[in-house]
Amino acid sequence: MFKQLLFILAIIAALSVPPFLRSHFGQAQAGSLASTMAIAQEQPVIAAMFYSNWCGACQILDPRIEAVKPDFSGRSVDFVKFDFSYALVRGKSLKEQAAQKGVPNIYAKNKGRTGFMLLIDPATETVLEIITLRDSKEAIAAKLERSLHRPSPAELASAG
Repeated sequence: MFKQLLFILAIIAALSVPPFLRSHFGQAQAGSLASTMAIAQEQPVIAAMFYSNWCGACQILDPRIEAVKPDFSGRSVDFVKFDFSYALVRGKSLKEQAAQKGVPNIYAKNKGRTGFMLLIDPATETVLEIITLRDSKEAIAAKLERSLHRPSPAELASAG
């Protein structure tokens, strides 16, 4: 929330620069404003919960995640729960679910482990953040926001 406020204030400040200064310094400001805009765009995130009903950490973490989910409704977050409660029965369907979401490698590395959530970039299958039972609702929301507002792949390529 604080980052969004700072971003809005930065845009207002950039737009309120007098025209004669804008024309004098316009190129530098336009570039940095465009850069800020590119970073601020939401990038898709897969929030993959590795869960089981017998996992104590899951019992603590799951209600916190459920409490934060409504704040991200309609946004670029795809909440996925890999429920290993009945893994012997569901094993194949969980693997298919991971493939369908585009995260088969992340799933293969973590299958059977429970009590955490991974925030994943679906384009690269990179883990952006790890959410554990140590994270409060506020910390979970902050990690989701950071993951959504990461630099775009094009922005990273032009910066490097």
